[in-house]
Amino acid sequence: MTTGIVRDRSEKLGFPPGSLIFVGEQKTDMVVLTVSNYDEERFEEKPAASIEDCLSYRDLPSTTWIHVCGLHRPDIIESLGRCYGIHHLFLEDILNTAQRPKMEDLEDGLFIVMKAFTLSGDDQTTAGEQISFILGKNYVISLQEGNADIFEPIRSRLRSGKGRIRSLGPDYLLYALMDTVVDHYFSVLEALGERIEVLEDELLTDHAQETLPRAHRLRRELLFFKKMVWPLREVISAMQRSETGLIRQTTQFYIRDLYDHIIQVVDTLENYRELASGLLEIYLSSVSNRMNEVMKVLTIIATIFIPVTFIAGVYGMNFEFMPELKWRWGYALVWGVMIAMIVTMLGYFRKKKWL
Repeated sequence: MTTGIVRDRSEKLGFPPGSLIFVGEQKTDMVVLTVSNYDEERFEEKPAASIEDCLSYRDLPSTTWIHVCGLHRPDIIESLGRCYGIHHLFLEDILNTAQRPKMEDLEDGLFIVMKAFTLSGDDQTTAGEQISFILGKNYVISLQEGNADIFEPIRSRLRSGKGRIRSLGPDYLLYALMDTVVDHYFSVLEALGERIEVLEDELLTDHAQETLPRAHRLRRELLFFKKMVWPLREVISAMQRSETGLIRQTTQFYIRDLYDHIIQVVDTLENYRELASGLLEIYLSSVSNRMNEVMKVLTIIATIFIPVTFIAGVYGMNFEFMPELKWRWGYALVWGVMIAMIVTMLGYFRKKKWL
């Protein structure tokens, strides 16, 4: 159960650059550290009490993966920077969960920030959390804002030893982790597409006013989604151009494939944004069409009663010398004329397909 503590940028006012202050919503009570070490022949995984417990793996030739769940403990992030020589400005970016996705070259590594998206609640709304990666010569450090274990498939592959993940080093592990995050994008996009279809059907059939706020919320979710995914194109491109030498040529092929996936996500988001924008037009068109139907019925009724009202008005005048007033069949004749006019007009309207 999370505490729900929220800290914004205003709490950093007056502090010098590089000050380690958590900015965002605390999404997990405890900070959980897990360290995994592996090569082609072996795999070891265990929880860690502190960053210092992971230092024994730093100089090993095998690959080490350190995963941190929870960013609300600046002391742990500071310890990470001290043990692995990470500049305080990058540590500040890790703690600022409103950070824009980006990639930076470290002295002997890469620093990457991106957003992970999942579905939450019964209404399947989009929930985002920040994930940061640090790639070193023989290690990968991932720092996750919440505790949703989206990397369990990677752990399963490492435990089983299936595939090539154990033999291709930390750069391939970084690719696999980022690819898992992007795979979740497609799941979220599928759910968003279904929500758009449901809203379209509701707007076209029920004309429910409560559907409009849901359409606006969906547009905001799509806008935030695109805002966090669009910069990933630059991140992947920068990874391909990186001069650190940490991403080997054998991994570049997979990085290009990851770039293609990002392009697909961005294109799908563009299409969904256009559809979501069209939902408002559909709603307004539906309301306008419904109003037009009501006005058409009222106009036809008024048109029918105009001549009938005219006749009733003529014979409602109090003149003495009106011959029809003294005639025995005058009343029936007036009714007959009015009914005949109504029937004739209804027939004419039906022939013109106005009814």
